[in-house]
Order: sequence, then structure tokens, then C-alpha cells
Amino acid sequence: MPITDKNYKSFELLVGQAAAGERLVPHDPLEYDDTMKAYKCERSTFSNFYVSGGKEDCLDVGRETFDCTFQNFMVLSNGQYVGTIKGGSHRNLFRNWRVLRHGKTVDFEIGNWSTYNFEKSTGNIFENISSDDGKPVTYCYRLGCKPTVINSNMKHLRWRSIGLTVYWHFKYVKHVILKRPDNMGHPTQK
Repeated sequence: MPITDKNYKSFELLVGQAAAGERLVPHDPLEYDDTMKAYKCERSTFSNFYVSGGKEDCLDVGRETFDCTFQNFMVLSNGQYVGTIKGGSHRNLFRNWRVLRHGKTVDFEIGNWSTYNFEKSTGNIFENISSDDGKPVTYCYRLGCKPTVINSNMKHLRWRSIGLTVYWHFKYVKHVILKRPDNMGHPTQK
């Protein structure tokens, strides 16, 4: 049974909707894994957010989130990442982000493991991304999940991307061999 993250604010199953102007600052950010989560959202816009991150992410874009825009964000990482874009999320636009404090591991991680969806995360765009300290906003991605970066002070961490790809494949093999899923559209070994 997968472990479920504890999120401060979740947006689930939004289709063609808009959410705007929220200040997400938990009293104790480290009580939460993620401060903001978008899960199975389509063609929705999230604008003008200030997010103080949990122990993992400021924003976790969960599987099956398609064609969404996350714009005009100010983010303060308290954990590992500014944002995670899980595998199975496609064509999302991250525009006009200001990173106030960087993630401890990397700022953006793209294509990470999702227990329920083994797809890649493709077509994501980062536009006008910067940080207050002037340092590059870092990112890594699983093989096949490379984002498009436009007019941004961002740096690809190649070795972390290789590590993420190896980690993902290890999790995939472990999941298939140990759990033998038969309801996820993947063949099982008998």
C-alpha cells in the first residue's frame, strides 16, 4: 500500500477552472509533505500564489495533470524541492516564478516516480523563472522528460538527472517484481 502525502492545500479534479490569489503559509510547514498539490487537473489556471513549502515541496504536480498553467508564483522552499512534476503529467506551463529560497536537493524535479502511473512527463515549459539570490534555479528530469526552458535563469543538473532516472527504474522493477500489479495496464510475471 503506497504512503500518501499530507498536503496543506490540494486541488483535485479541476477541469477548465481558475484558482487565484492564495497565500499558502502553514503555521508549521514541516508538518506537511507538500504545501500545494494539483492532482488530475486539466486545462486549469493557478495564478498569483505565495507558497511556503512543506518538508518536500512547495508545489507537487501529481499524475494526470494536463495543460495547466501555474503563473505568478512566489515560492519559499522549506524542504527538498520547490516543485515536483510527477510522471504522467503533461504540457503544463510554469510562468513568472520567483524562488525566494531554493530546495535543499534541487529546485524542480520532473518525471519522478508515481505508483499509479508509469508514464513520462512531457511537454512541460518553464518561462521567466528566477530567484531572489540571483543563483540559477536548478532542475533535473528523468530520461525522456526534458522540459523546455524559455527566458529563465535555470541550470540543468545532469548527474542528478541520471540519478533520478536510475532511481525511477529501480522503483519500477521493485514495484513490478514485488507487488506484481495486474490492474495497472502492465504485464505481470507469473
